[in-house]
Amino acid sequence: MSGFAETGVVKYSHPVEETQTVMTYVIAEPCINTKDTACVDACPVDCIHPKKDDPKHATEQLLYIDPVECIDCGACVPVCPVSAIFALDDLPEKWNSFTELNAKYFGR
Repeated sequence: MSGFAETGVVKYSHPVEETQTVMTYVIAEPCINTKDTACVDACPVDCIHPKKDDPKHATEQLLYIDPVECIDCGACVPVCPVSAIFALDDLPEKWNSFTELNAKYFGR
């Protein structure tokens, strides 16, 4: 556990193929045409896009979580007014396609 004493954080790494993107949280169907940005404000690492001041906010149907930037903290989940954000393991099967949608938005 190197680094724990200094930071209080333990980082784990999992081998992943270069072409595979690991999602931690996914924004799903309930966000479509809602795009409430409470999750954007709650995110400590600025990984949810597009923001209200981004021109894409007007044209995108929902918000997306950057799978590389997300630190898996879950701060966005309880503030979503439409319960659209799920940990990947908790994502309802009917919304599995949103995993790829989130990753593709960021070109991943």
